Amino acid sequence: MTRLVPVDDRSSGAAVPHHAEFPFSTSGHTGTPAVWLRTEEQLHAETALIADAVIGDVDQVVSFAPREHLFGRLFAEILPARLDIPVVHVGHDPVGLPPEVAGRRTLFVCLPSSWLVLRHMLRQVAELPAVVALHGTGPTVPATAQVVDALADTGFRAVELFGSTETGGIAQRRIVGRGTRPAPWTLLPDVEFVDATDEADQWLHIRGPRLARRADMAARPTSWRLPDLVRRVGPRSFEFDGRASALIKVNGRRCNLEELSTTLRTLVPGLDVACLPVRDPVRAEHYELFYSATGPDPDPRQVLDRLGAAVADFTPPRAVHRVPLIPRTATGKIAVAALYAQAVTPTGHDRRAEVPAR
Repeated sequence: MTRLVPVDDRSSGAAVPHHAEFPFSTSGHTGTPAVWLRTEEQLHAETALIADAVIGDVDQVVSFAPREHLFGRLFAEILPARLDIPVVHVGHDPVGLPPEVAGRRTLFVCLPSSWLVLRHMLRQVAELPAVVALHGTGPTVPATAQVVDALADTGFRAVELFGSTETGGIAQRRIVGRGTRPAPWTLLPDVEFVDATDEADQWLHIRGPRLARRADMAARPTSWRLPDLVRRVGPRSFEFDGRASALIKVNGRRCNLEELSTTLRTLVPGLDVACLPVRDPVRAEHYELFYSATGPDPDPRQVLDRLGAAVADFTPPRAVHRVPLIPRTATGKIAVAALYAQAVTPTGHDRRAEVPAR
């Protein structure tokens, strides 16, 4: 089994104790940033489990994921070392695959932004004998379904992982094309629900051997409740209804901000969108909408009209910001501070657009 070196000890050359723990930091995007510690056994157990249950046989890995984050460490470092197969690390510029990739069964390790690159590489990907695209770290994007549809008659399949830095992988489901309803999420073989309940909506509460230990904890937790609202649809399956940070109430009306962002991206090709919750002195909770366009640039009124026509009981945002781009971290999460900085021009004028009254 390939030995790892704790992140803080990589330059020391010291031998690694078998019980060593390896730190992984959360971004703070959905809460307070924290450091979570995972043992070498947990890391290898996760790669072995997902390789057997999800990935199958591959001859090489092509990775878009940074290795300092858990997803990249697992599947762009530990997995290829464990299987003794080559790994190619590629950036997010649409320049094509290197020639040595041709002719091999390939695992692509994908972030949300990777699908735009894969869309530019469709011919090369279609020529590979078999492909598994493993998606993690955030929701899929419209380009994901476009790639799946374009490669439907080839040896291509795409699988999405549901998990977190705290828990590792929790569940998986097959990614489907446009117009097809995705299947519910299915728990990975070593994960169980904690609560035996039939409630329609509940927080996702799981147990399993791969739970991490937060740096300030004396021991690894026996279970973990995530800020993810789910509906159980079977003994080991669930539908995801939204993350706590994306679920708000404006004047008593519930808004799912992730759902609004996804809907608008689908309605307007080339649009990137972020809906962020804000405190409001009148309504207590509200949200603001940010968008950038790589194609035709709709004005804010058009954006809201499209959402209002597509979403039942649509609650308009408190403000709309047209920005040059939606900044993201290395794993595809929204860089909130950088995004708000873009909402103000260098002259100090807010890019905020007037929200039409409804």
